[in-house]
Amino acid sequence: MLIKLKTLILESEGQKRNARMESIYVNSSNIVSVSDYPAIEGFLLKENIQFSGDKFSLVKVSLGQKVEDVIAFGTSATIYSEITQQTTSKRLLND
Repeated sequence: MLIKLKTLILESEGQKRNARMESIYVNSSNIVSVSDYPAIEGFLLKENIQFSGDKFSLVKVSLGQKVEDVIAFGTSATIYSEITQQTTSKRLLND
């Protein structure tokens, strides 16, 4: 089952760093782990980036031979509840 994650994308342009939000869809069976990521909050505050007041989690996604780290908006508990809700609830095919 696919779940929608709002992710934080950090881009470096020399001395200046930019951040933007991007939505991605991930197969819930490919998620290896979800953990809170408080270290990014301090970095965002220091860099004076717009998302510094938000909570983030580090989501590890299996891509076959490798694992990709994704910084997602929300706490690990919030993301975990979305995963379990998506996989346990009955839904229509076109939902």
